[in-house]
Amino acid sequence: MKLQGREESARAGAARLRQPTAAGLRQASEATSRFHPVIDFHVHPGFSRSLESQRELIGRVLREARHYGVDRICLSSVANASESPTPEQVREGNDSVLRLVSDYPEAIIGLCFVNPLHADDALREIDRCFQAGMRGIKLLIACPASDERVDPIAARAAELRLPILQHAWYKRDDQKPNESIPANVAALAARHPKTMIVMAHLTGCGERGLADIAPYKNLSVDTSGGEPEAGVTEMAVRKLGPYRVVFGTDAHGRGYAAALGKVLGAKLSPRVKALILGGNAARLLSGRLGQ
Repeated sequence: MKLQGREESARAGAARLRQPTAAGLRQASEATSRFHPVIDFHVHPGFSRSLESQRELIGRVLREARHYGVDRICLSSVANASESPTPEQVREGNDSVLRLVSDYPEAIIGLCFVNPLHADDALREIDRCFQAGMRGIKLLIACPASDERVDPIAARAAELRLPILQHAWYKRDDQKPNESIPANVAALAARHPKTMIVMAHLTGCGERGLADIAPYKNLSVDTSGGEPEAGVTEMAVRKLGPYRVVFGTDAHGRGYAAALGKVLGAKLSPRVKALILGGNAARLLSGRLGQ
């Protein structure tokens, strides 16, 4: 089957809000990899402190990723998933990610998780993880991205040319007190125009979130968050351009069939899909801002 036929099948599946077949998604993602490797920018190893449990979970994630034609994943800890983990908990989580990277060096790219409320520890941890080979930074919900305590981390990220993956969401309810909304991430990007930032959760941030971040060329969005919704990925490309949308699943919380369907089922050219599925992430991970 030609690529055009596979894309038409995937679009039809997304329009019906059904998961396309595994074989069709795998074939379509493999077809795009002739442009770039397929990279999932947003994966976590779960919440267990047990390294063996994390190894088991990530082994399953990688098998599913390979099954659907995904070449590499960017893995970051969220420590114990508390709002403000201690420096010791942060370090323990990053150590687990480093061990998982050593288990699968060709498949996993490590991102360093830090807590901005412990600024000195966070900077030391970024330096340690960078020296160990990690290629990005992950921020969660310890404080809003617009908080001045994030500034030293953003500055160090620019210095080391590391992208930041920043959690954000517009929620109707259950928004945590310090959880970032897209406007917070936009404020951070405005203060640090040389820092590469990826706002997580396109589906959770929606059209309002895209409007918040659109003016800031150093700020991209990943495709994670929620189930596939027809037209959302196209809207992101229309508002941000093809170089500022990055494929992410938030696995293990989301499966690859639904996550890939958001991109492969979109009414976009093969070249733009390839940028979203891997080209844009590869550029950011190599430390290059812009196109």
